[in-house]
Amino acid sequence: MSVDKKFLVKSIQKKESLIVAYCSFTNMPFIVCDPESFNDQVWLFDTEEQLQEFVKPYIQQKIALKGIKYPNSKFLGFFATLFSIGVNELVFVSSMGTQKLGLEELVRRPDYSKLPKEQQPIFNSELQLTGLYFMQEAARQVPNEQKTKLPELEEELSVNLMKARYVVPIELLDGPENDMEKLKQRKYRLPVLKNKNGDVLQPLFTDPTELAKFNKDNKFRAIAVPFDNLSKLLIRDSKGFMLNPAGFHLAMPKELIEGLGNRFELD
Repeated sequence: MSVDKKFLVKSIQKKESLIVAYCSFTNMPFIVCDPESFNDQVWLFDTEEQLQEFVKPYIQQKIALKGIKYPNSKFLGFFATLFSIGVNELVFVSSMGTQKLGLEELVRRPDYSKLPKEQQPIFNSELQLTGLYFMQEAARQVPNEQKTKLPELEEELSVNLMKARYVVPIELLDGPENDMEKLKQRKYRLPVLKNKNGDVLQPLFTDPTELAKFNKDNKFRAIAVPFDNLSKLLIRDSKGFMLNPAGFHLAMPKELIEGLGNRFELD
């Protein structure tokens, strides 16, 4: 690491707080693809004024952004979660100017390889990343013909939806069996959500971080399910799934699941 980068890392570690650019469409950090390096970036600021200057061109594009302030005590946890959404670069805006730093130059990527395979957490960083880019574009309040990037983003998202293994919350039923026996015998309930139209959707997650936003009371266990098996979990009256309801909240109706299954053949 160069001397300049070491100085930047130390200055970040000493900051009392940072403001992160968030997208209101996704309830997640706003993701920017650098046009030259193609790095996937998150932008951070020392002051609200710097953030407001950054958001001006995006307001013109009808992208709703806001700032979330993180105190120093939350830095490490926040930066570590960025690995799960596929971010590889941070852009810091301060009185010193605009400086870029690779995420792994600041924090170490979590290593779960020493855990037994069945205990290794599921992360779908490619799905998270393409989902965020897709929703940032799809939710813009402009005519569809102005969303020129949408077809390509939809194609990438569709492929990653098919590749993923999902985190599905379950509530074990009461009974004399131990937890493992209940899982084998499928003695559990699947939680449901209702949208503003009253439609029943089932929550689905890309990773443990997204599940934790839903499972605040630690009421649910989780099982891992590949895309091909999702339809087997649909309950009566369910219209489909809602992926990451507290994040980019992507609706996955039955028709989408069936359509992707017919459209793509994965190795």
